[in-house]
Amino acid sequence: MKKIIFFLIDGIADSISNKNFATPLKTARKKNINKLLDQSFLGQLLPLTKEEWPKQGNKSVTGLANLGILGYEKKIQTIKRGPLEAIGSDFVYQNGHLAIRFDFATVNKNLKVIDRRAGRNTFGLQTLIKALNKMTFDIPFILRKTYGHRGVLIFFKKNLSDKISDSDPYKNGEKVKKIKNINNDKISKQTALLVQKFLDKSHQLLNNHPINKQRLNKKIPPANYLLTREAGNKIVKLHNFFKKNKFKNGVVIAENGVIKGGCLLAGFQAQTLPEIHNLQERYNFIYKKIQQNINKYQLIYVHLKEADEAAHDKNPLKKRKFFEFFDQWFGNLYFSLSKNIIFIISGDHITNSKSGMHQWGAVPLLIVNSPIKNNPQGFDEMNAKKTNIVLRPKALWQLIRKYN
Repeated sequence: MKKIIFFLIDGIADSISNKNFATPLKTARKKNINKLLDQSFLGQLLPLTKEEWPKQGNKSVTGLANLGILGYEKKIQTIKRGPLEAIGSDFVYQNGHLAIRFDFATVNKNLKVIDRRAGRNTFGLQTLIKALNKMTFDIPFILRKTYGHRGVLIFFKKNLSDKISDSDPYKNGEKVKKIKNINNDKISKQTALLVQKFLDKSHQLLNNHPINKQRLNKKIPPANYLLTREAGNKIVKLHNFFKKNKFKNGVVIAENGVIKGGCLLAGFQAQTLPEIHNLQERYNFIYKKIQQNINKYQLIYVHLKEADEAAHDKNPLKKRKFFEFFDQWFGNLYFSLSKNIIFIISGDHITNSKSGMHQWGAVPLLIVNSPIKNNPQGFDEMNAKKTNIVLRPKALWQLIRKYN
């Protein structure tokens, strides 16, 4: 039975308005992938249907989309990102704990958001996490930094509600949102007040912390506010992915966070991608982990974040350059491995480089070195659409199993 390496390129696609629309994926030079097109199958993957796409999907959808790709179509709407982030940061999460994803952000004295991601600069963030964890508060809590500017906040009191709003306005230039109760019951009201009190107290600490003075001196935006989103207090048990799909086993290679959390919940083992800022060094680490694990696991599932971040920053040139980098890296990997491996390259959602937002829709799906082939002319959104093939994840995994 062949091994499978699945590259999940976060935010792989851009929306296409006409057949000549020059997306980063289309315009990127992909000489290695192009060499393999005659032994490839191209189509589209639809991780989530329109009905499954969450209300805040244009802002945050990766956690659900990943579970969608793994073939979970029922119950996933009840899984919030907070608990997935907690599991993905190696926290032993228990149902009842309130977990909330957060981003370090920069705000001015009027709480207007200057930068939702604090410049994507991690200088001193671990020190700030340590300081916050020493803060006295009404109930037990812990903060964990996951990756980059991101983290997770967990409250241990079990009678807290997840029916609360986000503090993230999802747009620079707007004031942070006050935490409000979504449901009108007593516990939801108390929880909203409690979380808001925590954010106020943490803002005061962050605003006066020496690290943020150092960041300002270095001309780095201060990390002086926690923008929270997607609170959750429970996890739904999922059927084991490998038993369900009759694969032997698998490992996910991903940073701490939502992808790793979802895969652990589905029964994967994990190899954690550490925080490596140099792109080449980061991909050297991934390359090494694939080589080390290819004989141990039937499926290696690799999460790649760079395209999504470039699109969120409205930087299509950076997104295009990432695809060119990936093509070169992928070529080196492909030709170094046994040919008894099926490679899958796809993504979780569209991230529009113009708006910086997620969009619902199908994304390109390329399968290399399997018995199924359709002679694609190129690997991009338009060529994928021209195939008129749209697979749901269950159908994809059935196809791989059938021809493996």
